[in-house]
Amino acid sequence: MKKTGLILMVLVVSAGCAQQQLAMMDAKSEPAKFPAGAATIVSVRVVDPEGVVAKVTATVREYTPMVLDLNDGGEDGDKVAGDGVWSVGFDVPGEADAGEYHWDFEAFDANGDPVKVATDEGDEELLTAEAVVEVLYEP
Repeated sequence: MKKTGLILMVLVVSAGCAQQQLAMMDAKSEPAKFPAGAATIVSVRVVDPEGVVAKVTATVREYTPMVLDLNDGGEDGDKVAGDGVWSVGFDVPGEADAGEYHWDFEAFDANGDPVKVATDEGDEELLTAEAVVEVLYEP
């Protein structure tokens, strides 16, 4: 009886310690649709159990010179420090054309190198995410 109880306890503890994998998800802009000149918050959730990610950026694919540095420090549009949601407040340029835009998010380590994750096939790929936003025309 004692052995069965011990084995059950080990199984429960092991199940509770399941390791989370390094991931980037829930990329978005709040709001997702806005007129040129409006303020928005760009964010992405990073699951980083080993503390590998030191920096997260967001680049507008259609205008690559625009790169934003996000933070998880509870400032500049980030709501809660240390919650794994990297964010930044951003004012959409007033001259932005109406249409769909893509934010490409990328994670970097403390050395400034892009963070890579293993794929199911055993390869590596960059830790990235994407969000689509729409700039609306206002007459």
